Amino acid sequence: MISGQQALRSIEQATASIRGQESEFVALLRSADEDLARLRAERTGLFRQFAIVRLDVLQSEKIDVELASAERRALQLIADGKSTLDTLSGRLIEAQSARQKAEEDRHSKAEEVTRILGELEDLQARVEPQVRGSTEWIAQKGLVDQAERIFLAADAKASGAEADRAAKGKPYENDPLFMYLWTRGFGASKYSSGYFVRFFDEKVAALVGYHGARANYAMLNEIPARLREHAERRRLKLETERHKQLLIEQAGLAAAGSGEIEKRLETARLDLFEADGRLREADKLIETLDRARDKALQIDDQSPYGQAVRILADANAREPLGELYRKAARTRSGDDDAMVRQIELLDQRIGRAEQDRSILRKKTQDVAQRRAEIEAQRAQFHRMGYDNPMAQFRNENVIAEVLGGIIQGAVQGAVLGNVLQGGYYERPRRADSGFGGGDGFDFPFPGGGGGWVDRGGGGFGGGFGGGLGGGGGDGGDGFTTGGSF
Repeated sequence: MISGQQALRSIEQATASIRGQESEFVALLRSADEDLARLRAERTGLFRQFAIVRLDVLQSEKIDVELASAERRALQLIADGKSTLDTLSGRLIEAQSARQKAEEDRHSKAEEVTRILGELEDLQARVEPQVRGSTEWIAQKGLVDQAERIFLAADAKASGAEADRAAKGKPYENDPLFMYLWTRGFGASKYSSGYFVRFFDEKVAALVGYHGARANYAMLNEIPARLREHAERRRLKLETERHKQLLIEQAGLAAAGSGEIEKRLETARLDLFEADGRLREADKLIETLDRARDKALQIDDQSPYGQAVRILADANAREPLGELYRKAARTRSGDDDAMVRQIELLDQRIGRAEQDRSILRKKTQDVAQRRAEIEAQRAQFHRMGYDNPMAQFRNENVIAEVLGGIIQGAVQGAVLGNVLQGGYYERPRRADSGFGGGDGFDFPFPGGGGGWVDRGGGGFGGGFGGGLGGGGGDGGDGFTTGGSF
């Protein structure tokens, strides 16, 4: 069994491991690009020498100038792309280092909040039996129980009346002529039609027996409404008694020194939220740099590498060079044949290098995908509030195995979310979860994009037995319903 914060550290360590793999592949990919550029430039140089051997001076000088220009332009593009990638890689290293510091700072702040919350929980556990054994609390608890019984009875009777009204009201509501007159307010002070309309409405009313039915329908609607109003007053009365009980509990906690702990807790909370904000900003910067690096690694017609390849390919594919190549293959001269063989061997090396680079590119994309998946699970971990002070995971061995599988590329990141959900639970409080109604654990525990929503019955808030709303009392309008309430 491990805590939520321990599980989070495991996920962060796995994320760092995958990022390390990604950085290694990016470095290898960058080296492969440089090797390919060097091979292509070497090939261009061989064609320049080939032109000098096979062509007359004028033509060879022309081709030599064209190839030298293409070579310089291509190599400059490769150098520019390498410089951009080097800059982005350097910034990523700095950003990841800054995030690591922000991550450690947030962990430290979260641990401090958890430690102070533990102090408050211990205090509540010590004070609870003393306060709940006092005469004042026992007497108030009796008033709360009585108010709760009255409210529940009133609520049940109101609900019954509402159900009865729904059943008995259907015959009226299914009569379109009756509902026409009722909607217009016929027979009530709000009815304001002129003489002509009133004349025909009277005829309709006489036809359907509206006047007698109207009184019955009005009473059918009135009783549930009045009962519901009464139940609401009983609810407010219950809340008033609960609030009085809460004040007794809070006075006991205050006498035991809860005020000083709560002040330190508030300070620690603010520090935690600030640390969490810094961590989110670090994540945003890394996300931006990741996108920029991914774009720099892409090979298309607009990328520096793609432009360089196109320039060299265009230069090497000119008609005079192709003709020269075919002539050399037909002659008995050893010099030009040797160059042809060199070019052929170089073409083979370029082909293998391009194939190797393609494989390396695929591996880089795969590890980047795994990194994105585990980072998404880390963000989900924060959103679910799994690192809250009460969080526990009973399947730590499975979590470790899944994280190892993600690092090795054998498990998809989404599996981690299911494993975390399956092993998550919250440890029981050492005091009644409603005692004192304090702010203790009943606050958002920040992380990534979300906060902790208490799943354990209200944390340290809500007063004894939970809460139903604000305070208040019986309005005293004289309405009674009979029975015990």
